[in-house]
Amino acid sequence: MLTQEVRELTRQVIDHAQKYNDDDVHTVAAGALTASGRVVLGLNTYHFLGGPCGEIAVLSHHAGSCPDDPITVMAAAYGPTGDVVSPCGKCRQIVHDISPAIQFVVRDHGGLCTRTARELLPFAYDQGAAERPQQIFMWEGYEALVRRGEKQQTIRVDDPFRVGPAEIVFERADGMVAVLPASVSEVRTVYRTELTDLDAVRDGFGSLAELNSALDTHYPGLEPEARVDVVTFQLLGG
Repeated sequence: MLTQEVRELTRQVIDHAQKYNDDDVHTVAAGALTASGRVVLGLNTYHFLGGPCGEIAVLSHHAGSCPDDPITVMAAAYGPTGDVVSPCGKCRQIVHDISPAIQFVVRDHGGLCTRTARELLPFAYDQGAAERPQQIFMWEGYEALVRRGEKQQTIRVDDPFRVGPAEIVFERADGMVAVLPASVSEVRTVYRTELTDLDAVRDGFGSLAELNSALDTHYPGLEPEARVDVVTFQLLGG
């Protein structure tokens, strides 16, 4: 899970991306968290001759406003969808050259996490990712419940989804991967303490206690006052 400071950085970057996105020249926002806790924001400027990415805009803003307050974490988001995106190769290399210890917020199968510029190669920027269905990775033990329609939602922490096309992905222990086409119909953010017995049933559990036990397994240390996303989905073509 992300720290609260990094979570807040990511929220501000997503808000900035969605607020100033124009579906043309300015589509990606980025932000940096400094050692003192300051957040510096920036926006890309696309041009066919080339133009600065959001991360480069942030570096320029940082250099002109607080150069003695070093950057510790960076994040970027795509404005049309609000998705967190990994930096492109150029930005990764530039940040690595500034300090390979700077962390980026990226997304792996378990949700949002941080990786240093040195570690980032497996999370290379994928230009077509925003056009493909979002992938919801689940434990293989839930596959039968999902196929039978007994599990119609999933509860996530630091693993944001949006309403729209999706794929439910099960990576099985035998190495096989099952992918079920689906659609996310609702994303509801609540405090963990606000989860109900109905949420438990929709999630495939017999009681709220069973649901909370599963959350403790998937997210060790998750506090009662933590905010969680309740993601409701339906399978397609079944």
